[in-house]
Amino acid sequence: MEYRYIIFDFDGVLAESNEIRFQGFIELFRDLPEDKMTRFMDFVRANGGLSRYGKIKHLHETILGRSISDSEISVLAQKYSRIVMEDIIKARPVEGSLEFLAEHRGQFEFAVISGSDEEELRKVCRARGIDRYFRAMFGSPREKGENVARLLTREKWDPEASLYVGDSQNDYHAAIETGIGFIARRSGVMDWCNLDVVSILSLHELPAAIEELSRRRSKA
Repeated sequence: MEYRYIIFDFDGVLAESNEIRFQGFIELFRDLPEDKMTRFMDFVRANGGLSRYGKIKHLHETILGRSISDSEISVLAQKYSRIVMEDIIKARPVEGSLEFLAEHRGQFEFAVISGSDEEELRKVCRARGIDRYFRAMFGSPREKGENVARLLTREKWDPEASLYVGDSQNDYHAAIETGIGFIARRSGVMDWCNLDVVSILSLHELPAAIEELSRRRSKA
């Protein structure tokens, strides 16, 4: 079966915005002691695809050792959005991303599933002029695996004909969890050398990567 449905992560796959996200957390929690900030940012960088809600909860409950309510997390998440959103809108597109969307929209159906806040994701995609390419744009507070399953059910996409293009371990695990294909974008947040995955540096390489993924599947 050929791949017909492509799900994209946003940060690090469609936009070079990972560092903007990281710096946003440093600004949001700029009063943290240095040792706590180091531990937190190590966690943030290792879990790039995890929602901001999960990262904020981890900081408080695991690193700071204090409880935090859902409403308090929501307030901090909204503040984070205000810090980063304008810079995310202006972020440089990942090389080849705009060309791929424009040139292959008739061959594939597209969606975006990101760890970023769902409302923010939709605003950013509209502001960047790319929302028209996507059948759906899903984000947090739902986690990625849940959103992939939600998308497949809603759009009636066959998992065997679907693949996820992501740059984090969270993206990879969401694809494995839902039984869809996976292509890694080498954005710098994850070392893919130890995993048997097809990887790309720019989205100019995506058509060849899809062919390679199809060949691997046919031999399995």
